[in-house]
Amino acid sequence: MIDLPLISIITTYYNSVELGDFVKKSMNCLLNQTYQNIEFICVNDGSTDTTLHDLEYFAKQDSRIRIYTKENQKYAQYSKAYGQEKASGDFIFLFDHDDLIDLDTIEKCYKTFLSYPELDIVTPMVITKFTNGHIKNIHNIYALDSLEFKFKQYPGSKIIEDTVGKYDNHIRGLYRKEIFKSHSFSFTEPLLNADEIVERLIFEKARFIGSCDAVYTHYIHPDSSAKLLSPKKIDITRTDFLLRKIFLQKGIYEPRKTIFEFTAYKNLVNAIKIFHLFSKKMMSEEKLLQKKRLQDSYSSLDRKTVISQFRGIAKIYNSFLLSNFSLMSFFYKYKN
Repeated sequence: MIDLPLISIITTYYNSVELGDFVKKSMNCLLNQTYQNIEFICVNDGSTDTTLHDLEYFAKQDSRIRIYTKENQKYAQYSKAYGQEKASGDFIFLFDHDDLIDLDTIEKCYKTFLSYPELDIVTPMVITKFTNGHIKNIHNIYALDSLEFKFKQYPGSKIIEDTVGKYDNHIRGLYRKEIFKSHSFSFTEPLLNADEIVERLIFEKARFIGSCDAVYTHYIHPDSSAKLLSPKKIDITRTDFLLRKIFLQKGIYEPRKTIFEFTAYKNLVNAIKIFHLFSKKMMSEEKLLQKKRLQDSYSSLDRKTVISQFRGIAKIYNSFLLSNFSLMSFFYKYKN
């Protein structure tokens, strides 16, 4: 009998018990996978609740669990990077602590690699749900109206192109080790959504990305840290600033320029509002840094492209706001 390759599942945990008993919920679907040769890389990101205790309880029941505790660095990219370094499997699967996968998801992903050896990433079908059970959307790489499965595969270059401005595709997959480790999740600077930059760069490294009929259920938690208002939300404009440079360098910006710039404009407006909401609580150094980030985002914005997407009064209104950064900032400081 041929030995099955080792697969690493990386999950990062931060106050996961307090947030929703996510250690038990995640372990119930991970430890019962039909594919058995798995190492579970569990990164405890400086939790202050009983997350570590719960992880240790499960580790006593299953020797495949590897627990790593690190100091919390306030940004999830560092805990993902830590797990990325520790994973030793031939294939790697990144799993969010508050999501679920079917019990045969890893097995189906691996079997798809056997059937299509040209693939570098295999993704289950992704169902995005609200916590009340209502489905927001279903993706078999690209959007679907039902769970009816049909195998699809696309070059990684196509996948990254269709994330310019917004994600047209949703991928939560099993990666070949060398592809997953091609770019570090730690990135070059701390950002709330640095993983959006890193995963795009990883997609580009893949020869082909294909789908399988397993299911990954991603939950939208309204009270999650990612949803809460904080100065970190200003990072989104910085991410747009960096992504624009990356997309221009790779020659994939122009075909979706209107989508990208309109999204960047909306993100900038939201970031200005957040800046004014929290500016009184900021130290002077942070305040200067965040203001410069906003100014850089405004300066790099293709304002002509943004304005061209409005008509009538809306065009006049937005043309006025976009004419000057100080004017825009002042306006949203006092607008409810």
